[in-house]
Amino acid sequence: MATTSKSVVQEVAPASSREALIAGVILVVALVTALVAAHVKVDLLLPLGMILMTALAFANGANDVSKAIATLAGSGVTDYRRAIIWGGICTTLGSLCSAFLATALIGTFTTGFITRGVQQTEIFALAVLVGSILWVLLATRIAMPVSTTHAITGALVCVGAVVFGANHVQWANLVQKVGLPLLLSPFVALGIAYALTYLVLPLARRNERAMNNLHWLSSGATGFSRGLNDSPKMVALGVAFFLITGHNAKFHAPFWLFALVALGIGAGSIIAGLAVTRTLAEKVTRMSHSEGFAANLTTAILVAGASNLGVPVSTTHVSSGAIIGIGLREGTRRIQWRVVRDMVLAWLVTLPAAGAIGICAYYLLRFVHGG
Repeated sequence: MATTSKSVVQEVAPASSREALIAGVILVVALVTALVAAHVKVDLLLPLGMILMTALAFANGANDVSKAIATLAGSGVTDYRRAIIWGGICTTLGSLCSAFLATALIGTFTTGFITRGVQQTEIFALAVLVGSILWVLLATRIAMPVSTTHAITGALVCVGAVVFGANHVQWANLVQKVGLPLLLSPFVALGIAYALTYLVLPLARRNERAMNNLHWLSSGATGFSRGLNDSPKMVALGVAFFLITGHNAKFHAPFWLFALVALGIGAGSIIAGLAVTRTLAEKVTRMSHSEGFAANLTTAILVAGASNLGVPVSTTHVSSGAIIGIGLREGTRRIQWRVVRDMVLAWLVTLPAAGAIGICAYYLLRFVHGG
C-alpha cells in the first residue's frame, strides 16, 4: 500500500513568505539590471548579461529541483529539507558536467530557432532573459511546475518573431525540437513508469534496504540528468551576449559560464525549492517507496538520453508523466486530475506567456534605451 507523505514527512518551516521575498528580490534585480543594461556601454553588457543568466538559473533551480526529489518526500523516505539539499547537490554536479557531456544543446538555443542571417541585438537578448525569468518565478510562486526549456523557447521565438519577423523563425526546428518532445515525452514517461512499477515491486518486498538505497540513487541520477539537460540552455543565452557584442563569431562557452549557472541552480534549489516540490510530492498522487524509485529511474533515463542527443526535453513533463504513470497502476481514481489539469494548462501557456512578457520587456527596454 502507498504511504501518504503527510504522516511521515517533516515540514520545512515558514518557507512560503521567505520564498515570496526571495522571488520578489530576484524579479526586481532582473528588471533593474535589464533597464540599466539598456543605458550602459557595450563593454558592460557582458557582466549584466551574466547576472541575468544566473538569475534565470536560480529561478530554474527553485522550480525544477522538485522533479528529482518529489518522490523521496512523497513516499515518506525523508523530509523535505534533506530531499531538497540532496537534489540541489546532484543538480549542481550535473550542471558542471554538462560543460563536457551536453554541449550540443548550446547550438540549439543560440542558432537553432532564429535564422543565422539575423543580426541579434543586446536588447533582444535581455528581453528573452527577462521573459524567461519572470514567468518561471511567477510559476514557482504559485507552486506550479513549469518547463524552463519552454519558457526560454517561448521568449526566444515570440520576441524574435516580433523583432525580426516571423519568417526569420525556424518553425520546422521549433516543431521538431520542442513541439514533438513536448507532446510525446510525458506519455513515454507515463508508459515506462507504469511498466517499471511491476518490475520493482517484487524487489521492494524482498529487500526494503536495497530499495531505499536505489531510491536515493535514482533521485540523485534524476537531479544530475536535469542539470545536464537544463544548464546548456541557459549557458546558450550567456553565449549569445558574446556573439552579439562581437567578441567572437564562433564563441565556445568556457567552463566558468557553466559554473555560474550551476551556482544559480544550486542556490535556487536549496533556498526556494519547497513550494513546487510539495505540489508534485503530495497533490498528484500518493506513492510508495518502490513507485517513487520507478518514477525517478524513468526520468533519469529519458532526460540523460535526450541530453546526449542534444534534444531539449522538459524534465517537468517527463517527471510529471512518470508520477502519473505510477499512480495509474491502481486505477484512475488514485490520480488528482484537477491538479494534473492545472499542470497541463500551465505547460500549454508557458510558451505564449514567457513570449508575451519578453515582448513587453523588449519594448520597455527599447523605450528606455531611446531606440
